[in-house]
Amino acid sequence: METIVIVLLLCLVAAVGGLLLLGYRLMRLRLERETGGEKGREQWRRQMESEVVRREEARFAQWRERELAALVARAQREALLEAHERFEQWRQQDLVTVRRQQRELAWREARRALAEWKSEQEKRIRQDAVQRSQSVTIGKITEHLVPHLPSFPFNPKDVRFLGSPIDLIIFDGLNEEERNGLRQVVFLEIKTGVSALTRRERWVRDAVRAGRVQWMEWYGDKVPPIQDPGLFE
Repeated sequence: METIVIVLLLCLVAAVGGLLLLGYRLMRLRLERETGGEKGREQWRRQMESEVVRREEARFAQWRERELAALVARAQREALLEAHERFEQWRQQDLVTVRRQQRELAWREARRALAEWKSEQEKRIRQDAVQRSQSVTIGKITEHLVPHLPSFPFNPKDVRFLGSPIDLIIFDGLNEEERNGLRQVVFLEIKTGVSALTRRERWVRDAVRAGRVQWMEWYGDKVPPIQDPGLFE
């Protein structure tokens, strides 16, 4: 609305200026007509009017072109600002959408990776349990079969199976009637692969090696004499 008002004012100013210039030219024509010939004055008047009209039209055309250029430039600036504002709004909305999609994709990838990891761990746990079960089963079978192997250095009849805390106790020579005697008592733990002694098995081993072994007799139907509380004679 302000642009239209400015254009109208400029048109009014140009019209007033043209009228003033035309009045000036007419006054000169009158003066020259009074001093010159009628024919020459009339020809001069026509020429001057044509020149005034031509100049006014040229000036009006230039002014119109300038105003149109200014209006186009202003419209372009306003359109550019509006386009930039809309682009910023779209960019912000699109950025929010992209970030949300990226978070959702990351969560899906994380859940998928977690599910794969759980599946792999379950497979490993099952395989480890199967291997451990197989190892235990093989160990139990081996414990019962070892005394009957050809390379076993003791008489299988002299072997007694305990299982815990050690596997076997061997009364070497117990079943040899011709000797009528016992050579030794052997505590035997059977191991396969790279398995090591447990803590309790090491306790038994250390006690045997240190000689902390003794013979005792206890009669269930008799109460032994008590000299000191808590001690057997």
